[in-house]
Amino acid sequence: MKHMVVQEILFGKNLKQAEERKEEVVDMKKRKVCRWLGALVVLAVLCLPGMGSSAEVNVALNKAVTLHGTMYGVAGSTLTDGIFRPRGTSWTNGTVYWNGTSSYAEIDLDGAYVIKSMIAQADDNDAYLVQYHNIQTNAWETAWNVPNYDAYGAGMQTRPNPADDTQKFVLSSSITTDALRFYAISGDNSYSVSEIQAYGSAVPLPGALWLFAPGLAALAGFRKKLAGNRSR
Repeated sequence: MKHMVVQEILFGKNLKQAEERKEEVVDMKKRKVCRWLGALVVLAVLCLPGMGSSAEVNVALNKAVTLHGTMYGVAGSTLTDGIFRPRGTSWTNGTVYWNGTSSYAEIDLDGAYVIKSMIAQADDNDAYLVQYHNIQTNAWETAWNVPNYDAYGAGMQTRPNPADDTQKFVLSSSITTDALRFYAISGDNSYSVSEIQAYGSAVPLPGALWLFAPGLAALAGFRKKLAGNRSR
């Protein structure tokens, strides 16, 4: 009888140990799944536009350009091709040119961006205006009053620095937009532009994070369950 009691005690102890080992194995597997799931969620978030990097680039580069009104010369796409004309080039040589102040070029950025600085190359003896589309109000607002550079010489002159096509004009405050417009506002009534650049970074899209909600919920659930198991 005593021997049977001892066997039952040992059997119960072994069974309990086996169950504990089984739980440990399950916990290890769950922790491994948690690590992988967490890594995948982080990787996916980093792949979102603007989430993984805040580096400022020319967000207008190779973006679609629509010419409104009567405009002449080369295709609108040349305004965002990243190529400047040689300083002093004639205002109708390899440029988009027009008369009057009603025509304008519109750049579709194909997404929302935070823009902090700009560069423009246009005819010297005229003043221009860059407008941006305010996404929240759906209104067009002033981003940059591009000054008359007649004092810097004839022909095409880069703003802000005719001698350096890489120097940027820093906006007084950053703008968030998905489109830009380039107008002439005053001068000799003969206007032209050859390059428009806008530097910034993509706007993070919070709504896209909902794509990862199931993964985040599962990750939280796993961690909660693991914590409960460890507290037993």
